[in-house]
Amino acid sequence: MSFTLARARSGSFACVSYAKVRVSHRKRSSNPRRHAKTFVSGGDIDLDALLPPDIDGDLESLQRESGAVVDDDGFVLNFGAREEELEAIKTAVGVIDRSDWGLIRSSGPGAPRALTAIAANHDGLALTPAGSGFEIKVASTNDTAQVYCQSEGFLIVVPPSSIDAVANVLESSPEQNFMELNDQCALLTVVGPQCADVLSKTGLVEVLTDAVGAHRVFGFENRPVVAAHTREFDVPGVNLIIDEAIAGQVWATITRAGVIPCGSQASDEILRGLGRLQGA
Repeated sequence: MSFTLARARSGSFACVSYAKVRVSHRKRSSNPRRHAKTFVSGGDIDLDALLPPDIDGDLESLQRESGAVVDDDGFVLNFGAREEELEAIKTAVGVIDRSDWGLIRSSGPGAPRALTAIAANHDGLALTPAGSGFEIKVASTNDTAQVYCQSEGFLIVVPPSSIDAVANVLESSPEQNFMELNDQCALLTVVGPQCADVLSKTGLVEVLTDAVGAHRVFGFENRPVVAAHTREFDVPGVNLIIDEAIAGQVWATITRAGVIPCGSQASDEILRGLGRLQGA
């Protein structure tokens, strides 16, 4: 099977629909839903440059085959070598499954006001041009969240302990619609000093030349992949927001290229040490 990536227009989320919807935040079903999408195609970028993949399986089953240890909700804690995962993120390159984090989209004229209600550092806060992004501190938890700006609103990447607080604010905010996207999308983070080396064979590396928070939309197997430049871990990284239908293929392709799979125990320890997550 051959994989290609075709770049779509910058600053759009092809996998996102707009509605005020709350969902139970648990691991996705192992039977992925499929969403037909159309992309504005640019030059093709071949993921076979990483490794010719022969991948059959959803994200959860592929991770379990790789030794994933999961919690009661099905989120990955580790792959049996927590210290190795810590070392990969800090000194080499790892790929973190962050499915326990919230992906929440807000759109409409009230979205900017809703964002100021969420943020502790709200003075002078405003949505920036589509395709850009920034960080906020969540007012009620002091956790750090990522905000990706879009033409009609924003997508916020929320730490697990802040999901309910953010969703509750949005639920009571007028003139905007919101949707929790975790049943539709997965969040993977490729991170570490060697991140660019791994991604240099694909067009995703272009995101690392953009400002932190900048993001672009790519097509992969006719599904959306949003790639965002992040420095959450104090080393280069790319957040990948992926249609769940192809999340397993993307994860397996990255890990088969030699990238260490990582879970939440290692990543959360680093983020707590950097003051980005609060609590135990």
